[in-house]
Amino acid sequence: MTDEKIEVFRERLQPRLRDYLKASHVELSEDEITTACPICGDLAGLMKDDTWLCMHCDRRGDLLDYVLCEHPRMSPVEAVRHIQRTLGERITELDAVNANELMDMEFQPTGWLIEKLLGKGVYLLAGASKIGKSWLVLWLADRVSKGEKVWNFKTAQCDVLYVSLEDTTQRIQRRLSEVTGGEADRVWIATEAELLGSGFEQQLGNFLTAHPGVGFVIIDTLQRIRHMKTEKYSYSGDYEVMTALKSIADRFNITILVVHHTRKEESEDAFNMISGTNGLMGCADGAMVLQKPSRIGKTATLDVTGREVADLQLRLEFDDTKHWQFLEYGKEEPREDADKLLTAVQQLVSECREWRGTPTELVSALSPILPVDTKPHSLTRRLNASSQALAQQYGVQYQSHRTKDSREITLSPLAS
Repeated sequence: MTDEKIEVFRERLQPRLRDYLKASHVELSEDEITTACPICGDLAGLMKDDTWLCMHCDRRGDLLDYVLCEHPRMSPVEAVRHIQRTLGERITELDAVNANELMDMEFQPTGWLIEKLLGKGVYLLAGASKIGKSWLVLWLADRVSKGEKVWNFKTAQCDVLYVSLEDTTQRIQRRLSEVTGGEADRVWIATEAELLGSGFEQQLGNFLTAHPGVGFVIIDTLQRIRHMKTEKYSYSGDYEVMTALKSIADRFNITILVVHHTRKEESEDAFNMISGTNGLMGCADGAMVLQKPSRIGKTATLDVTGREVADLQLRLEFDDTKHWQFLEYGKEEPREDADKLLTAVQQLVSECREWRGTPTELVSALSPILPVDTKPHSLTRRLNASSQALAQQYGVQYQSHRTKDSREITLSPLAS
C-alpha cells in the first residue's frame, strides 16, 4: 500500500473514530465527547472534526493517529488494516511485499524475558490441577522482578503484574512471604478482574499505561477470564481468546504468561494434553507443560516449545522452600549448530570491540576469518534476518542505517 493510498484511507476513515472506539470496547462518556487517551490513558476529548485531543499530554490526532499511538509497533499499513477489521469492513486488496524488499527491512530484536524460556508475546503454562503451577509462576514473578536467574537462564528485570484469580489476598500474602522472603516491591497483585470482552482488556491496558515498568503479566487462570459460553471449546473461540491477549502483549511489547489446565487423557506429546483446541497453541507464541509422574511426588518435567525458543525439557523438584529447583535436562541438553557467518561476526567484534563500515568493507573484514562468498547486499540481508539470533546467541548488537552515499553497519558487543 502506497503512502498516497494510506492518506486516502485516513481521510475516508477519519469520521469513524467513535465507531472504532465502540467496536474496540474503549470506554466513552455517555454523551460521547470524551474517551481515554491512547498514549497516557488520561481523559481525551472527542472533537467535532472527528479528532481527539488529550487534556493531559496535549497530544491530538485522527483515527489513524489514535491506532498508531494505541499500537506503537504497528506500521501505518497494519494500522489501516486493523481499523478495517475492527469496523467489519471487507478488505479487497492483498498487501504483498517483494521478497528483496522484505529482506532489506530491519527489525529490532524482541529480546528474552527469560532466556530460552519466554520471549515477548503470549505464552501458556499448562498442568494438572494442584500440581504446583501457581507456586512456579509466583517464583518466576519474583525472580524476574529482581533480575535474578531462573535456574541457569538469565532474566530481563522488570516490574510484574500477577493476576491471581483463584487465590484470596490472604493466601497470596502467605505465599508471597514464603517465595520472596518478604521483599517484592516490583510485583503487583490483583485477585479480581473482569472477563475478556467485558472489560478485562481495558483494565489490563489501563494498568500497563499507568505502570510502564511492567514487562511481565501472569494470568492465573485462563478459565477465570473467559465467558461461560466458551465452556464448550471451539477452535475459533480459543483462538479469539488468545488473540485478544496477544494484541495487548504486542501493543505494550511485554510478555503475558497464561496459566491453564491439561486434560486427564495421557499423550506422548505433552502439548497435546493442553485442555481445549489447537486454537490456543495456534495463536500462542510458546507453551510450557508441567507434569508429575506421581501426584504425591515432588519431581516433575517442564516441556517448553515456541516460535522463538528451541524445544526443551527440564526435570524439576519442588522442595521444602516452595521453589521448583532445577535437577537436570530431561533429554540431552539442546545444542544449536553454530552459524559460521554469525560466529565470524562474533569473532570480529571480540577482536575490535566495535566495528563500523559499509557492507563491502564488512565482507573484506570477515574474509580472513571466514571466506564469505557472497555479495555485500546479500550479506546485509542475512544479517537483517539474523539480528535476533546474533543478539541472543552471540552477544552482538547489529545496527544498519543508510547514509547519504551508502549503507553503514555497526557491530558492537551487547552489555552483559
